[in-house]
Amino acid sequence: MTLDWGKDVKTQALQMITAAKHTCYFDIYELSDPDVLQALADARQRGVDVRVIVDATESHSQNVGVPTLRRNGVPVESLRVKQGINHIKMLVVDNSVLIGGMNFGAQSWNNNDASVYLQTANPSFTALFRWDWARADGAPAAAPSYQLPLISDRLMEQDAQQAIQGATEQISMEAFDLSDWGVMDALEAASKRGVKVEVLLDPTEYQNPKSADALRAAGATVRFYQPVDGELMHAKILDIDHGKVFFIGSANFSHQAYTYNHEGDVRLTNVPLFANALEQNLAAEVARGTDSPASSGAQREEF
Repeated sequence: MTLDWGKDVKTQALQMITAAKHTCYFDIYELSDPDVLQALADARQRGVDVRVIVDATESHSQNVGVPTLRRNGVPVESLRVKQGINHIKMLVVDNSVLIGGMNFGAQSWNNNDASVYLQTANPSFTALFRWDWARADGAPAAAPSYQLPLISDRLMEQDAQQAIQGATEQISMEAFDLSDWGVMDALEAASKRGVKVEVLLDPTEYQNPKSADALRAAGATVRFYQPVDGELMHAKILDIDHGKVFFIGSANFSHQAYTYNHEGDVRLTNVPLFANALEQNLAAEVARGTDSPASSGAQREEF
């Protein structure tokens, strides 16, 4: 199990697809990277069962990903989610999984973002993909039950709140969008009872400044990411007590994500190495960050 950042996520994905022997299932919000698209086509050509699901509303997926895959004979479906988006970023290859916050657009790799690679994963991830495939194809299908570490959709808000409420020492967080009231209330309460709360926010999300003010009033440390070249602070990571509980995935900490979108996260326990990696990234970005959103030229990518 590894925590991969930035361009390492693309490297890991390409290694997985290239090594695929039987199945390669991709459930992704944005897909337009040419190297990834070519790797999927190559896997299909050598007889791997390759299937791809993209969001029905994401323009890069629809204008680049879907036509490219279809030209190369790769089965692809578009999943439409009522009042939301299919926001999952999950690659399942044979028994391994890559899941996190990273999109697979041509420019995604420059963002401050990460995903987790699980060399051997339980069947829940494949079950999630097959459910989405059936729904995208228009077939009625009941949602499957999941085993940890996978969590999806309605359980996410409750799990995040409970983890924050159980914190005793430190909460480290990187958030593209931090606006969910329940999560905010839990963070404020944790800071007020003496837990060290440190948060890095993306500067392009319009609700983040209000959240920053509320957290600072409760005693938390909050900084805004300073882009180098228009990239986003796109991660959605929550760490409790130095790896005691560690959340990473596609879900923003927002009412939209928890209520309407289709999302996929992993909830890991006792992963101090992941916590160390997050804390190193957070320390560097907090040090060069700003107290208020700076003009960055970055574009809001999703919700």
